[in-house]
Amino acid sequence: MIYPDIHLKSTVPLYLQIKRYYQRIAALGLIEAEDKLPSVRELASELGINPNTVHKAYSELELENVIYAVPGKGYYLRNRPADEPSFEEEEILRHFKQALQVAWTGGISEEELHDLLDESIRASKQQRRSGQHD
Repeated sequence: MIYPDIHLKSTVPLYLQIKRYYQRIAALGLIEAEDKLPSVRELASELGINPNTVHKAYSELELENVIYAVPGKGYYLRNRPADEPSFEEEEILRHFKQALQVAWTGGISEEELHDLLDESIRASKQQRRSGQHD
């Protein structure tokens, strides 16, 4: 399997890259509930990294209720109850929070943020409308 989002020379810790990779492909529907993930050793071998790194990523994903472990069988993507946000919604929220943090750090006021969000929504609606009429 190819893991395009995992870069061994990145400054982002590998376990975090692995976590984000599985969160992203779950959000995109590239893996579905009950799909089996590669074993810790298998993924470590494919990436040429220490199995403890993969184990840390899987452990955190398990704590976040993204995956679950079946002793002796492996790790599986968890089925989301209907009353929980989807993986896609969680991924959108994660990106939104990151953008918000960048905005706060950049000194953008709450009022400016509201204006930017309102304008972005208007532009998106207009773009969708014009796309539907084409």
